[in-house]
This record gives sequence, structure tokens and C-alpha cells, in this order.
Amino acid sequence: MKHLASLLFVFILASCNNQTKNQVNYGSNPTAGKYVEVNDIKVYYEVYGKGEPLLLLHGGEGSIENFTFQIPELSKYFKVIAVDSRAQGRTTDSDKEITYALMASDMAALIDKLQLGSVNVLGWSDGGNIGLELAYAYPNKVRKLITSGANYTHENSSAQYDSVKMDSNDPYLLKAKLYMKKYHHNPEILSPNPERVPAIKKKIANLWEKYPNFTVDQLKTIKTPTLIVAGDHDLINIDQTIALYHSMPNSQLLIYPCASHLVLMEQAELMNIMIHNFLQTPFRKINNVYFFKL
Repeated sequence: MKHLASLLFVFILASCNNQTKNQVNYGSNPTAGKYVEVNDIKVYYEVYGKGEPLLLLHGGEGSIENFTFQIPELSKYFKVIAVDSRAQGRTTDSDKEITYALMASDMAALIDKLQLGSVNVLGWSDGGNIGLELAYAYPNKVRKLITSGANYTHENSSAQYDSVKMDSNDPYLLKAKLYMKKYHHNPEILSPNPERVPAIKKKIANLWEKYPNFTVDQLKTIKTPTLIVAGDHDLINIDQTIALYHSMPNSQLLIYPCASHLVLMEQAELMNIMIHNFLQTPFRKINNVYFFKL
């Protein structure tokens, strides 16, 4: 019996060690991480999987780590290129004002440097805004675009604050607590120049105050097939999300029920399925009354 118990202990210990070994620290993975000089900065990125290239663009003041719930699944089907945006994560900064257009220029140069040709893009929050700029200014570099919690103008972009008090044991709260704790501390931990973090935060605040500033007419010129995603309790005003959908001629809309700005985390399994299906299925438009004509 003692021998059996000892064997069981060794098995459990080995399993735990294997799980620890298999856990990937996305955004801080020396095996996958590289730097490339782009424009006037050094961009940090990590590559996972094989297949069609899929560029992941994180949220404001975030990092590659924002896609911890997406990379393991999506890298089964795509060559995932997860990137830290200008002045965020492990990517360096310059003396230039940070704008979404400038960060889109960084991504266009990155695509060229890595000889990717054209890529699919998944952008969350600020990353979605960068994706819109990329599809607008460099349409030949974007095959398909998915935005989650993006806004096209800084004016009236914030949703009204929800006063609902959630239960302290709500699974969303428990999961988000760990997620957001790391999110808030990452700028100081990951930055190659931590002494510049206070100045960078001011630049990001300026970004949110002044940008983006697309017009509806500009959005109408974006022909890239686009899936526009938001939680029904998103931080972004849902009217702006719907206006984005109505303005872009080749767009589809997904408003996720009982979800917030963190829908990619809250509903990771289902969102990964939707992302995979949208990217792998030929884009088509449908007529809303086609079935009456049969």
C-alpha cells in the first residue's frame, strides 16, 4: 500500500511539473519573443503556430498578455503574431505623439519587415482602433479584421456607467480580479525603460482624449471584411458600435449578451470559435428578406 501511495505521489508531482513546464508566459516568453526595428522604435513580438498570419493587437496600456485566452487556441490554426504596441509592453517609445495612425504605420512596417504580405487582424479595444486605421490606410495588408470594443471617434465613446452591484463571488469578478491586477502592473514590469512609464501614461491619456477621429465617410471606404464585436455591457457606447457596423460596407456585427469590455476573457471559448469561423469562412453578404423570394 505504501509503495502504491509513493507511486501515486510521484505521478501527481510529475503531472504538476509538466503542467508548469507547459504553461506559457505570453508576453514574456524568451523562446518566442523577438525585437524588430520599425520606424523609430523597437517592436517586441512573439510568434506561435503555423498557417495564415494572424496579427494580435492588445488594448491600451496592455501587452501581448491580454491574449492569454486566445493564443493557445488560435495558434492551432494560424501563425499568430502577437505584438506589443508602441510604448507599451516591451516595445520602446520615441519622442513622437502617440496616435492610432502612427501605431498602424508601425504595424504596416512590421508586416513588411516580417515579409507577411497581408494578415488577418484581431484587435481588442485600442488594438481594434489600430486595426481600423490599418485597414483604412493600408488595405492591401489586411485580409480580414476583427475588432472587439473598438471606437471610431473619441467623442461620446463611453457608455453610461452601470450602477448594478455584482455579487462578490460572481465568476466574472473572480476571474477579472486576477486578470486586471496583472494588467495594471504590467507597464512598470515589462517596459524596457520603466523610468519613462509616467510620461508614457500621459501620452496614452492624450491619445484617448484626442483620438480616434474617423468620419463616417472615411469608414465607408474601408472594404476589408470586418467582424465588429462588443459586449452588451461594453465600455464603448453601443450606439457607436452599431454606427461602426452600419458605416463599414463589408462588416458583420456580434453583440455578446451578458458581457463587458472583457468579452474575450469572459467568453473566451465561444469567442475563439467565432474568431476561427469568421477567419476561415469566405465572407459573404446576405439579403435580409431573401427567404421571402424563394
